Amino acid sequence: MFHRRVLLLGGLVSFLFVLLLVRLAWMTTGDQGVRAREKASKSLVRETWLPTVRGTIFDRKGRVLAGDRASYDIGVDYRVLAGQWVYIDGYGKRRGISISRYARRLAERYNRDVWDKLEDAQQNEITESFESALKDRVESMYEYIAVETQTPLVELLARRDEIVQRVSKVKREYTERTRKNELKKYAERGDVPNETDLDRIERKAARNIAEEEQIHPLVPDVSDEIGFTVIRQSSRRVPLIKLTSEADEKRIEGEAIFPGLVVVDATTRIYPYKELEVLIHRGAFPPPLQADQNELMKVTDLGTMILGSVQTGLQSGDESRRASAIENDEILKVRASTDKGTDRGRYFHGDRVGRTGLESSYEDHLRGLRGVTVENLQTLELVETLPTPGLDIHLTLDILLQARIRALLDPKLGLARVQTWHGNLEPTTPIGSELDAGVIVLEVATGEILAMVSTPVPPSDGDWTKYGVHDDAQMRLYQKIHSPYVNRAIAMPYPPGSVAKALILTGAAKYDKYVQGHRIEATGYLLEGQPNKFRSWYYKLSNGTSTHFHQLGRHPNDIDALMVSSNVFFFTLGRELEGELVADVYKMYGVGNPYNLGVGTEWAGSIGAFNGPGDGSDLTLDEATLLGIGQGPVTWTPLHAADSYATIARQGYRIHPKLIQSGRAPIVEDLDLPSWSISNAMEGLHEVVTNQLNGSGYGIRYEEFEPRVPTFNAPGIRVWGKTGTATAPDIRFDPDQVGDTNGPMDPIVVRHGDHSWFVTLVGPEGGEPQYAIAVVLDYAGSGGKVSGPINNQIIYALIEEGYLPRVSAAEVNP
Repeated sequence: MFHRRVLLLGGLVSFLFVLLLVRLAWMTTGDQGVRAREKASKSLVRETWLPTVRGTIFDRKGRVLAGDRASYDIGVDYRVLAGQWVYIDGYGKRRGISISRYARRLAERYNRDVWDKLEDAQQNEITESFESALKDRVESMYEYIAVETQTPLVELLARRDEIVQRVSKVKREYTERTRKNELKKYAERGDVPNETDLDRIERKAARNIAEEEQIHPLVPDVSDEIGFTVIRQSSRRVPLIKLTSEADEKRIEGEAIFPGLVVVDATTRIYPYKELEVLIHRGAFPPPLQADQNELMKVTDLGTMILGSVQTGLQSGDESRRASAIENDEILKVRASTDKGTDRGRYFHGDRVGRTGLESSYEDHLRGLRGVTVENLQTLELVETLPTPGLDIHLTLDILLQARIRALLDPKLGLARVQTWHGNLEPTTPIGSELDAGVIVLEVATGEILAMVSTPVPPSDGDWTKYGVHDDAQMRLYQKIHSPYVNRAIAMPYPPGSVAKALILTGAAKYDKYVQGHRIEATGYLLEGQPNKFRSWYYKLSNGTSTHFHQLGRHPNDIDALMVSSNVFFFTLGRELEGELVADVYKMYGVGNPYNLGVGTEWAGSIGAFNGPGDGSDLTLDEATLLGIGQGPVTWTPLHAADSYATIARQGYRIHPKLIQSGRAPIVEDLDLPSWSISNAMEGLHEVVTNQLNGSGYGIRYEEFEPRVPTFNAPGIRVWGKTGTATAPDIRFDPDQVGDTNGPMDPIVVRHGDHSWFVTLVGPEGGEPQYAIAVVLDYAGSGGKVSGPINNQIIYALIEEGYLPRVSAAEVNP
């Protein structure tokens, strides 16, 4: 029996020993063991993250368009201000507790081996020493803040008292209001609260209000140097008493050297050019608007549709998107990761995130990387990685040129408002109606976008009354008509209209569908016996009594056809090209391919049905004919128009337009256009604006029977250009439809008519074209009468900003 018991005991001991070995192996080799060791390692290390700033966005001349104003508030948890202590619980949340109670807790912890053996008097004496030490730390914290921020201690304590008094008042009001409301509920029911009810009411009334658990700034807006210094100090934890043994140091974790002290990152994103005042001189305006005086125009929300915005707080998907960016961008991963692989740019609660425009599309580029201080609590070794600001972005835009163009499009000046001399009798846009516009200014040599303007601009302050919007119904109508959130320069689908005729000429020449110098008969309409189909605008205007042959005294060749904007000529070319080749012409000029500028939604352009193949295979012969004059199933944007004309100015070499200065050489594509077609196109475009008798964009007749006044009048500047009056689809509005709910009223047409285009190339007289300007106004009618004068004023804006030479009329005509 004895031996059996010994064997049984030995077996039990062996079994337990084996279990210990298995546990040891699990701890040293298994995944759980790895995690356990990592957890133990982390407990010996304290990380303190240091704030950083976003990158800066500059314009082409180095002006700051968007930048962080680094600022930090030195704040203290209200509970400390009110005389309590604050500690961090196991979930990382700050908890408030009375100093005396916390002192008792610490006294027990520091003396746990002997606490139960001590007399009450001894326990109280130890507790009082801890309480005194805690209070000393609070007092030393205020002294430290005063010294570091150079704030008199008396003033600092006065701020503390003011905060406590203010929050206490709010709390009293909340308590009284809560108690009153709860008792009122009983009275309304005819009940009388018992003691349990009254106790519940008092507990509810005594709950902390938000202000009692918040950080309150004691010293706002300190420098980053002071902020970082305080951050480093605020994270330190040391024992309240001097420990005598190494065992104690491992067993007892120190207390915060400064309880409740927090450095709040109060950095703000500023946009210095968001509002500007611009002087516009009326001297070169159309005669009815002309005056020898300056107008001081205030431009608001300048560049907001391009720059975008940042917002505080995370949204679903932010963290996963960042993780994906790190995973798929090796350069970003190397730049952003610590030695242990932690992303220094990962999102924390309350971070600022780019939400729209460039701020959003370049979020990972602009986002700064936090610094981190790593303290080994065992060795006291301190390793610090400094914050890295986000990367900067340099735009090709000139913000002052942008401001001038925005000012010119303000209806107050009259250029972007329906005038009697526009000759637009459309009832949906009566005289005085404000007109929406999109503008692009492109540098020919580089493809850089100097200005990208769209009106109207959504007000960032939410005040729509400046647009005459005062209620929901008016807002629905306004948004239906004006689409203020769409960037018209790059995102609104427009039919090209006659602006496309220069492209069709060069394309027809490339594909041998037009022979140099060939004249096409100007019959007034394309198809024999069908005078109401594929008509010449000139024939239509004369009620069928005149054609371009009568106007010119000859049938037009390519130069003539551009000069007078002959529809029949370009109908013929479109018909000769047919579907796939006419589509190829538009495609080689960029229609159908996105620019990917990073400023938000873009319209890539379309050929054929919106959801079709886009290669012309779905175009009928009649549709291909219409595409010859920029009508039918084809759309583009002002950026496409400026891009196309800049390509013609470069002798058929296309440079992809850009908004960001990357420092890399542009990609140049040779469209292989016949040189004669480029030369003739340029000559025809020059005749459009300079031929006094026949140029379709030469000038405007402001009074009946009076001679035309030249549209372009900047001395010393050579202009090539093309008008476009493009048939636009109706805008229909259902007055009683709100969301999915619809009433009995029928939809009404609120916009009808034509879009107004004028696209130019400009440069010094005797020189090459330097800039392409594309202007479109929605439902404004005549391209020459509406968009032409605005295009002319943009030329003056280029002169004012130093892009074109300022030449006096006397120098041109000595």
